[in-house]
Amino acid sequence: MSYLKVPYDQKQSSVSTKSNDKSSIFRINQFVNVQQYQSITQLLESQKKNYEEKKPTTLATCELSWSHLVHAEVIAVTSAMRKNSRWSGMSDNGLNMGGLGISMGLRGGRTSNNEIGYRNQESPLLSGFTTLRAQISNLSDGGVIDAETLLEPFLEVIKSRDTNGPITATALGSVEKFLTYGILNMNSPKLSIAMSKLSSAATHCKFESSDSVSDEFVLLKILHVLRLALTCEVGKVLSDEALCEMMETGLSMCCQMRLSEMLRRSAEHTMIVMVQTMFERLKSLEEEPAAGYSQEDNGENGTPQDATQVRMAPPDPKSPRLPLSSEYDVTETPNLSTSSPPAKNDDNDFSSLDDVQDELVELDMKGEEVINNSSNLVQEKDNYQENEVVNEDEKEADPKPFGLPSIRELLRVLISLLNPHDHQHTDTMRLMALSILNVAFEVGGRTIGRFETLRNFAVDDLCKYLFQLVRTDNMTLLTLTLRVISTVFGTLRPYLKLQQELYLSFLIERLTPPANSLISAFNAEFSNESGFGDSSGISTPNSSRDRNLRSSGDTIFAIGEVRELLVESLGHFTRDSSFMVDLWVNYDCNIDCVDLFEEIIKFLSKNSFTDSTGYSISNSHAVCLDALLMYVNHMVDRLQPEKNNNKLSTCGLPWDQLTATDYNFGLRPATYQSAEELLQKKQKKQVLKEGAAKFNENPKRGLQFLEENGLIYNDHSVDKNTSLASFLKSTPRLNKQLLGDYLSKPANIDILRAFVKLFDFKGKRVDEALREMLESFRLPGEAQQIERIMETFSITYFESEPADIETQTATFVLSYSIIMLNTDLHNPQVRRRMTIEDYMKNLREVNNGKDFSPEYLNAIYDAIKKREIIMPEEHEGQLGFNYAWKELLRRAESSGPLIICDVSIYDKDMFVAAWKPTVAAISYAFSTAPDDATLQKAITGFHQCALLSATYKLYDVFDYIIMSLAKMTGLLGSKYSNETANNLTVKVQDTEITVSQLSVQFGRNYKGQLAAVVLFAVANEHGNILRDGWKYILEILKNLFINSLLPSSMLKVEDFLAGTTTIPLKPKALSTKQERKNDGSLLSALSSYLLSPSNFETTTTEEEIECSRCTIDCVKVCRLEELFADIRLLEQESLEYLMKALKFIADGNTTIKGYSNNNLSRGSSYDPAAVFFLELMINVTLQNRDRIHYLWPILFEHITGILRESKNNSILLVERTVVALLRLCIRLTHKDEMANDILQALELLGTLPIDIVNSVGEQMMAGILNLIKSDASYIRGKKPWVNIFILFKATAAHPQASKYSFEAIVFIIKENKNINSDNFNECVELLTEFASGTSEHENSSQIINPRPRINNAQVAIVDRAHKSVELLYQLYKEIPKLLNESNTSPVEAWSSYWLPILTGLSQQCYSPFKEVRQYALTHLQRSLLDPELVSHGTTEWVLIFDVVLFPLLDQLLKPDICKGFDSIGMDEIRMRASGLLCKIFLHYLNRLIEWGGLISLWCQILDVMERYMTTGDNDSLREAVPESLKNMLLVMSTSGVINPPGMTSPPTDVNSKQPVELWNVTWEKVDKFLPKLKDELFPTPIPQFTEKSLSSSINGASDNNVSNEPVAKFEVTIDKEESSNEQIIKETNIIEDNKKNNELENIISV
Repeated sequence: MSYLKVPYDQKQSSVSTKSNDKSSIFRINQFVNVQQYQSITQLLESQKKNYEEKKPTTLATCELSWSHLVHAEVIAVTSAMRKNSRWSGMSDNGLNMGGLGISMGLRGGRTSNNEIGYRNQESPLLSGFTTLRAQISNLSDGGVIDAETLLEPFLEVIKSRDTNGPITATALGSVEKFLTYGILNMNSPKLSIAMSKLSSAATHCKFESSDSVSDEFVLLKILHVLRLALTCEVGKVLSDEALCEMMETGLSMCCQMRLSEMLRRSAEHTMIVMVQTMFERLKSLEEEPAAGYSQEDNGENGTPQDATQVRMAPPDPKSPRLPLSSEYDVTETPNLSTSSPPAKNDDNDFSSLDDVQDELVELDMKGEEVINNSSNLVQEKDNYQENEVVNEDEKEADPKPFGLPSIRELLRVLISLLNPHDHQHTDTMRLMALSILNVAFEVGGRTIGRFETLRNFAVDDLCKYLFQLVRTDNMTLLTLTLRVISTVFGTLRPYLKLQQELYLSFLIERLTPPANSLISAFNAEFSNESGFGDSSGISTPNSSRDRNLRSSGDTIFAIGEVRELLVESLGHFTRDSSFMVDLWVNYDCNIDCVDLFEEIIKFLSKNSFTDSTGYSISNSHAVCLDALLMYVNHMVDRLQPEKNNNKLSTCGLPWDQLTATDYNFGLRPATYQSAEELLQKKQKKQVLKEGAAKFNENPKRGLQFLEENGLIYNDHSVDKNTSLASFLKSTPRLNKQLLGDYLSKPANIDILRAFVKLFDFKGKRVDEALREMLESFRLPGEAQQIERIMETFSITYFESEPADIETQTATFVLSYSIIMLNTDLHNPQVRRRMTIEDYMKNLREVNNGKDFSPEYLNAIYDAIKKREIIMPEEHEGQLGFNYAWKELLRRAESSGPLIICDVSIYDKDMFVAAWKPTVAAISYAFSTAPDDATLQKAITGFHQCALLSATYKLYDVFDYIIMSLAKMTGLLGSKYSNETANNLTVKVQDTEITVSQLSVQFGRNYKGQLAAVVLFAVANEHGNILRDGWKYILEILKNLFINSLLPSSMLKVEDFLAGTTTIPLKPKALSTKQERKNDGSLLSALSSYLLSPSNFETTTTEEEIECSRCTIDCVKVCRLEELFADIRLLEQESLEYLMKALKFIADGNTTIKGYSNNNLSRGSSYDPAAVFFLELMINVTLQNRDRIHYLWPILFEHITGILRESKNNSILLVERTVVALLRLCIRLTHKDEMANDILQALELLGTLPIDIVNSVGEQMMAGILNLIKSDASYIRGKKPWVNIFILFKATAAHPQASKYSFEAIVFIIKENKNINSDNFNECVELLTEFASGTSEHENSSQIINPRPRINNAQVAIVDRAHKSVELLYQLYKEIPKLLNESNTSPVEAWSSYWLPILTGLSQQCYSPFKEVRQYALTHLQRSLLDPELVSHGTTEWVLIFDVVLFPLLDQLLKPDICKGFDSIGMDEIRMRASGLLCKIFLHYLNRLIEWGGLISLWCQILDVMERYMTTGDNDSLREAVPESLKNMLLVMSTSGVINPPGMTSPPTDVNSKQPVELWNVTWEKVDKFLPKLKDELFPTPIPQFTEKSLSSSINGASDNNVSNEPVAKFEVTIDKEESSNEQIIKETNIIEDNKKNNELENIISV
């Protein structure tokens, strides 16, 4: 198998080299910056590489040799020809006979020559095949044949008008095979010429008609050949001219309505494939000079300025330029191959192109244009003739491969078909053009941006026509138009900044009711001024009424399917991740642009709501919701930088140095504008809008506002008038009429001058300058105002040195005349218009005594006549739209490219501006969602909005989201909090379920359950952002708690008595007092729920139980316990808001307005929610002890409020408050900074009323005990200890609380470091009270009839009193240490330390319990005999007689004190007390001798002895008192303290008269109750003692070692008493132990 092989065409190389040279020039001119050049170069090279990789290759491989295949195709074509009557009987073998003989010198005959010539003349087509066969036969093996020779006979058949359809189809099929099998390839000689002829033959194919099916089959084959010629490998050698002809043919078939629908669709598909190939080729092309082509070439008449330039005629359905059979021909181009005119008959009706009627260019009153195509058709005819009549030199030259010119022409023609004002083009043609354009921009839209000539088509005409077509009511046309718009913006967005603003503004305006109109600049055209008509292309003019309505700015509100399509188009824009950011940066933060971002967000949010009527077949609300959620999703994606890495190339240039081409090809700047800078622009824009609005209302106030905000007069280097004038000129939002009135006022003449000087009139004609100035404001109506403005204008204009005006006065007159001329020519009330002659006549000799030049005045007259000087906003119809469009293009030149900003630095500001409508739309979508898909979208939206608000620290946004979700749960409000009593508990599968109104209703609310899950998921994830949102969460928890729906782990609370318990919903009443005593605490008695009603019966249905189970499952999924599990991780501010919210809800408040707050005055009724939130506050505080100084004020305020109103609150709440406060204090004892707060809390507890203390005393004192045990070092100072002991004293008599109080005081005393001068007296008083508590808890019956066995309570009381006495003595032993630490004076020490303890011990000596009083008396004796008592050398110690001993002895004689004593016990304690008195007296006798009050003291002692002798009938006491008295008298006598008169006393320090006085006083009193004692003790005179004997006797008496028998007897008696007391106590203890054991055995047996 062999193929055509030819050497590489050298011309291709030269063309490529030339192209490279041009491309380098383009690069250097286009990209000056090195980095920018390198980036674009890389993009271009990559596109070239991709194109080379995707270039067409051989479509199929033929396994026959090329010669075999060619012979077979020749036979096929000639066979088809011989079937026709024209060629039947002819043989192609003898067609050229005779030539050989002549060449050999033979002379042919006449007849033979005539026959040969005739046959050659009649069969030129067959002769071509004969020649081809001969050339193939003459080729040696491996020989080649050029492509032109190969195709020539086949192309002749195709072009011949003598052939019929089957013959033409066969020839086309042969050519198609040559292309398909690679017979024609890039190595074929003369390939370019052959492909050019192939294109020409296919596009100029003519054949005889047979039947419509066969004819259309031929046309279909032509389409296939054209497509294959372009798309195969050799297609790239086609010239621009050939390509234009091919595209003209294809477009003509698409637009020929006489063809069948199938053929037209096939032609359109072929065009699409060919366009794809062309624009794919565009990616590998470089920018080329336009070869004389300019944008002006595409003028209104479409006539090219350069006749040599490639031009392409638009398709004309009436006169098609396409190969057709005679059946379809109406106006056919004459066959240029013959000189004779074509015959006109029924079968073949050929007509000349000259017969086509020309159309003229017309401009109606509204400026509507009718396109004149005659010039195009004439040019088309000329081009056709030039293509057919080609000289031989041109045939030999290789055509240049197609490139930018053909693509440019194709784009121009396709765009021209979209012109809605060209009535020749039908909607069908526009649909075809739109389909092809859409594919073109899909394939090469971004590449089009690199070529200025192509880009200008898209930026100008294409956008202009598309924006007009979008107003059509033809749904098919509208759909395709919107798609093309989307494609164009998607590929050329950086070049279409202002066009995008216009289109989006129009969409919003069209989709919004007229009252909310957004723009009005382009309403005249967008109001469907021309209409699009039907498929015939004939437009029906609108009525004047509708025209006036639309020209006034009103836009028809889109409804139905049109609205849905427009919404879909808007939604399609939002799919671009950077779309919303681009709007924000390029428009909202641009002073000269509309706030598109905010407007679109508002629109999408508002239109996300479904129709209020309920059912709607439109899905526009779903599209709006999806667009809104897409925007949110894009922001979330930008939060994760790793997802955006390596998406786009970043150059080293800032944002303001990149071109639109850079942005369009994916380059991104290294730095963008800062968000702060943009926000300042945005704020300035808002201020400017507000200032303009104020100026339009009142210029004076408006200017004042602008000055206050720094928009005018802010540059001190600029004159104030110039500054204000610049603002007035550059602000488009000002009312132009009001501005004209303002400038024309006499007071503002300086501002007017500065305003006019801002214009540059240099080189402009006076009417042009005047028109430019009057476009900035409306000329007032008063003549004086006009004159003032014209005078100012003339001065400024004349300063620009106009060439045709000599004086300023002439300038003024001429300017004024232009105003008058404008009125005269365009005022409809003027009947006779001013002519040019009249105008010239009026201006004679005005120019410094001369006339203006006629040319100058003619130019002014013509300009005013053609174009009225009016405000731009006052233009109407097509004229107005064209003017506005030109202004848009002019602004686009200076507005810069649309900056692509796919970055996250602006997302926060955007979200702040858009969050409220966005969240509202999502909430509404959730509440009205008809399916799970919509619910999922809304849930995702909530999560993403919460994430954004958390990331950007937008607390109010997050709280709003929480509030929205909370409301949708249906769990807010207090309507469920009063239904606890009616709740039922049922058992389902061994599980108790509470059925309540809330559980049933919430279980039925599917969306409410989803909202709850989302709510707590968001709160758990972003708890640090919660502020006021805590209130809504806590209110939901409250209602769940009230209805027993919270997890059990959240209901556990700590207790000092019961450890861990559960918060009850309703208190349980106690039956008896004994039951209350046996319980550990009040909370322990309330440890179960009362969930079932007691006064009525009710039942639950299966459906209610199932709903309740659904509620329980939902609560589990919400994971409520996790909300407070890691509460210590909350940020400080969120934690404070949580505490405030807890207090808010605990106080009975609600977040829902309209509900009465009944719990604020709940009285003593039990509120379980208050307890729940109190415990929650404590738990939160305990978990955040390191931040206690932030939380303590909130918590303590709440606790203080409860405790101060304790009488108005339930006891359980007060008890839990006390427990909570003490728990917190215990945990805070290690914090020194909290010491004062702890003491303040204890002081607060001390203010509780006594009845409240009795109710909560046990828990309170248990807590205080734990508090003191934890660390009591923080209690410093007198007052804190006083507060502590107030609580101890308040509960000392409490049956249960007293044991904790006593244990606390025991701990304080045993820990020596806790006892100091601040609390010593309080300790003594409290111990004394505890020791005295034995008499307060025994009723009279128990005392009068004492039982031999005492109960457990009495045992505890006795034991406590016993320990109290022991602790008093222990304190007594600590006094010396405390005195040293406190540096207390001896006098103060006695009254503050010694005396209180001695008094306390003496008071316990008459305790009703024998063991207590004996133990107290023993410790009292030890205390009184302690040498430390008198170690300080003071005399205050003698008060022990008056304060301690005498009161004790007096109390023992009182009947009410001793009535509970048995007779033995009473006599015993009296004997011991009297003996103690005697012993103490004798012990301190030496010191008493020195004291001056001995006689008085002795008299008191004797009086006591007398009373004891005369009290009762007990013989033991009567015997003990005299014995004690004898001992004292003997010792006193021996010591010389007492002596009878006349007897010499031993040498002592006592006053000599004192012994005698004591003697006389003694016997005076003793003789009254013991008359014989004197004789018994002193029967004889008292002997005289020496000083030595007296001293020894006194010392012996003091040391209890006196040899005198009575004294010894006294000591023995005392010792016996002490031992007897110890024995009694020991026996009593044994009895108590036996009693306890017996009671324990009885309890066990029971």
